[in-house]
Amino acid sequence: MLSCALLSFAVPAPVPTVASQGNASPVVFAFTGGSYDGYQQWDWDTITHLGFWTKPSDDVRALAKKHGVKLFHDCSTPDKKDWLDKDKRADFAKGCADDVREHAFDGVFFDYEGNGLNEHEKKAYVQLGEETTAALAPLNATVAVCVGGRPSYELRNYDYAGLAGATDFLFIMGYDLHLYDDYTCESTSQGNVCSPAEASIRSLTAGVEEYLKQVDASKLVLGLPWYGQLYKQIVAPINMGQIDYKDVVKAFDKGKVSKASHDKDSLSKIINCHGDCLDGKSASKVWYDDADTLGPKFGLAGKHGLRGVGMFKVDDLPTEDNHADIRTAMWQAVKGWNAYA
Repeated sequence: MLSCALLSFAVPAPVPTVASQGNASPVVFAFTGGSYDGYQQWDWDTITHLGFWTKPSDDVRALAKKHGVKLFHDCSTPDKKDWLDKDKRADFAKGCADDVREHAFDGVFFDYEGNGLNEHEKKAYVQLGEETTAALAPLNATVAVCVGGRPSYELRNYDYAGLAGATDFLFIMGYDLHLYDDYTCESTSQGNVCSPAEASIRSLTAGVEEYLKQVDASKLVLGLPWYGQLYKQIVAPINMGQIDYKDVVKAFDKGKVSKASHDKDSLSKIINCHGDCLDGKSASKVWYDDADTLGPKFGLAGKHGLRGVGMFKVDDLPTEDNHADIRTAMWQAVKGWNAYA
């Protein structure tokens, strides 16, 4: 959030999994943060799935229907202690199905991001996916599961093969991979993949290759960030939180940027600002991705034969008329994901 060649890596042999309940058509899964900013400008012909926590307005729903975009609502997983209870799992699955039926959705997604699951809880999480998939099947609806950027992200190590077999696909959250969030990066990585970048090409590549050792490529969708990370430099850089891509563009518009560069190891961009890059945030440096850097990163999905790509968040693009070229370029980076196959 570079004009560089895509790094070359070997593709592991796919691992067979249980067949999907849904079809195997390519996926472009767009997550919205809830603002729906600029929804009229989104490339609705490219998006196949729209994921949300805040339900869309009638106007958004009308555009989705017109373009055949599937609507996926968050079905918040219950407390992990309840996963072991068969009746509570059944109630949860029924609740997800009731939500889909009532609002005419096309599916749900799980966004559980907890750590420290024991083996019984990992097995029960798979059962939760199986039972929710079964509850949604009569409605012709499916389940997607969000997973970390690498299987070992923050020591999660879920039963990914089981989850993939139980649901339609896994959405790899190829973001929040900067070493100040992925605090286990140094201890769980092979080689130098850790970086201040939100989505370093090294970490993304490691994540995709590691998932492919457990899950068939047709069950994986690679999501990338449309936001970056703010840093305050004292002695060492201090992470100051996220910045939307549209606010990075605004920093350029306001003449705040004093220096811009590419980081060759992460294939990400860096800007230094006069004062704060984002108003109200004490941070003068940003690591981010744009259309140049996202192209080869989305290309990892094409190179490894994944089912598709996605982004978080689709409402992070600048909406001003004079930035139409930026929006076009960002969508072109998404659409070009299969060009690297």
